[in-house]
Amino acid sequence: MLFFIFSWWLMAKSFGYDVRLHQFRVARHEVGDFGLHISLIRSFSWGKNYLNPQSPFFPGKGLLYHYRVDMLTGFLEKVGVRIDIAYNGISAIAFAILLFLLYLFPQRLFGKSVLLGMLSVLLFIFPSTLSFIEFFRTRPISFLLFHDLWYLPDYIHKGPFDGSLISIYFTLAPYLNQRHLIVGLALALGILYRLVPRLLQHERLSVKELLLTGFVLGLSSRVHGLIFFGTVVILVFLFTWLKRLKELSILLVSVLIFSGFHMIQIIGERPELVRNAWFNPGFLSPRPLSLVGFTSYWGWNLGIAILLLPIAVYIVRSGQRLFFFSFLALFILANIFQFSFRIEHNHSLINYFLVLSNFYLARLLVLLWAHNTYWKLTTAMTVFLLIASGILNLMAVKNDFQWYVFDASSQPFIQWIKTQTDPDSIFLAHQELYDPVTMAGRKNYLGHSYYTSVMGYNTSVREKNIALFSQANDAVILGKMRQEKIDYIAVSTDPGQGLFSLGSKTVLENTLSVVYRDAHVIVYKL
Repeated sequence: MLFFIFSWWLMAKSFGYDVRLHQFRVARHEVGDFGLHISLIRSFSWGKNYLNPQSPFFPGKGLLYHYRVDMLTGFLEKVGVRIDIAYNGISAIAFAILLFLLYLFPQRLFGKSVLLGMLSVLLFIFPSTLSFIEFFRTRPISFLLFHDLWYLPDYIHKGPFDGSLISIYFTLAPYLNQRHLIVGLALALGILYRLVPRLLQHERLSVKELLLTGFVLGLSSRVHGLIFFGTVVILVFLFTWLKRLKELSILLVSVLIFSGFHMIQIIGERPELVRNAWFNPGFLSPRPLSLVGFTSYWGWNLGIAILLLPIAVYIVRSGQRLFFFSFLALFILANIFQFSFRIEHNHSLINYFLVLSNFYLARLLVLLWAHNTYWKLTTAMTVFLLIASGILNLMAVKNDFQWYVFDASSQPFIQWIKTQTDPDSIFLAHQELYDPVTMAGRKNYLGHSYYTSVMGYNTSVREKNIALFSQANDAVILGKMRQEKIDYIAVSTDPGQGLFSLGSKTVLENTLSVVYRDAHVIVYKL
C-alpha cells in the first residue's frame, strides 16, 4: 500500500486534470512527451485508431511506437474514466508493482532480508550520480541548506538538454515522461523474477511454462520495444551460459510467434528501422569520443556506484555473477550501437541495467552493515553518497512548475473537431506541440516535427507536399490534397503561424466551404 501511495503521488504530480477549468495540468519536464501521449490516447478514445493504429502525427503509416499503454488508457477514457485517472492509475499500479518486485527480487536472488529489499527500492528511487557535488559546492553549510533542498525548483543537471555532462535520463524523469517504460520494466522484472532464481538453482522449466513466458514476453514488444529486446538479450545469455539451449529454443520460438507480426510489420513498413542499428559508441559521452571522456561521463552519471559495483559483483556466487554479466550486456550494447533514430533512446537499456545492478549494490551494503559500528557508519555514509543526488532530484519533481493546457470543454476548436468531424478525419494544420487536431482524436497530415522525429518517420515527401499545398492556387493542387486523403484544411489567422500564402487563402475562400471559424483559425472542407 505504501508503494502505491507513493506511486500515485509521483504520477499525479506530473500529470493531472483540472475539472473546474477543463484543462490538462502537466509538469514542466513532462510537457514535450505528454503532447504526444495525450494525442495517442485521444486517437483511441475520441478517434478511430484501434483497428489499424497509425500515428496521429503521420497518418497512413502503421504505428510502430510502443503504444499499448496509451491504447489501454484510451479505452478506459472511452468507457467513462477521466483521462488523468486512467493514465495515472495504470502508471501508479505498474510503478507500485515494479517497486514491489525490486523489494522481492534481490531477496529471492541472494536470500531473505528486509533491509536488502528496502535498499534496492531506495537505490532505484534515488539513483546515484554526482549532481549533489554542484548543490553543496554552491551553497554554504547552514540551516538555509535544508530550505534550499526542500524548495529546490529544478534538476541541477539536465543533460543533454542543458549541455551538462550529467544526464536527466538517470533520474525519475524518464519514468514520469514515458509511462510505458514503467509497465515494460514491471513486465520484464516479473518474467526475470519467475525464471532467473530457478535457472540458477538448476530447476527444470516445463514446456508449458516456457511457452507462456514467451507469450507474455512476445506481446510486451508493443509495450516497450527496447525493454522487450533487453529481456530477450538477458535470457539468451543466461540460458546459453547455463547450457540450457533446448529450453531456450522453446522460449524463443514462443517469443517469435507472439512478437513476429510486430517484427514483420516493422521490417515491412519501416525497413529503415532495421538499418538504423548502427555503430555509434559512447552513448551521450563527449565528442570526439575518448577513453577519458567516456570514463568521465559514466563517473559523473553513476557516482560512487561505478566504484562499488565491481566489488559487489566479485563477492557473489558464480551463478549470480553469470546473471550480472547477462544484463551487463545491455550496458555494453547501449554504449556501442544506436538502436533507434535517436541515440538518447538507448537510455532505456541503461535504465534496465541500473535497476538490476542495484540488487548487487544493496547486497554489498547489507554485508557491510552486518559488521561493527565503524562499518555501520561507513555503510550509512556510503548510502548517503549513493542517494544524495536522487533526493535532490525528487525535490525537483515535488516543486516542478505546472503548465496548463486547454481541453475540449474550454477550447471551442477542439470541441468542434470532436463533435462535428468524422473520428477518422485527417487535417492539414499548423504544427503545434499541443495540437488541437490530435488532442481531439483526429490526425494531422504532418504533425509536430519532434513527434515525427522520435518515431523515425521520413517526413521529406510530406514536407515537399506541404510546400506545394501552401501555394493552393488551382484545382489541381486541391485534388492532390484529396489524393493524400486530407479532409480538412485548418488555416491559422495568428501572425507567423500560417501555412498558406495570402493568395492561396483567397483561392481556398472562393473554392471551398468554410465549416468552422474563430479568432484564431479557419477550417475549410475539402
